[in-house]
Amino acid sequence: MNKKECYKLMNLIQVYYEKFQFDQHKLDAWYMVLQKYSYDNVQKNLLKFVGEFPHPPKISDLVHNSQGRRYIPKTFVLDLTAGEEDR
Repeated sequence: MNKKECYKLMNLIQVYYEKFQFDQHKLDAWYMVLQKYSYDNVQKNLLKFVGEFPHPPKISDLVHNSQGRRYIPKTFVLDLTAGEEDR
């Protein structure tokens, strides 16, 4: 993504979410992270996010996966007795 596309993306977020505001400093900061991602993929994630969430997205919401959600492995098992020896 180039800086012009980053601006375009942040402007879209501002249209969808009234509370989202940005300035040159925020644009520069977001661009430092988003430049390695495809504009098309991030925009698709934004459009999906807008339909599901009432709050503005963070960068991680737009780049982690296509649903805009963070990845949590399905193999996670909570073992409350891990590390305890049999008594």
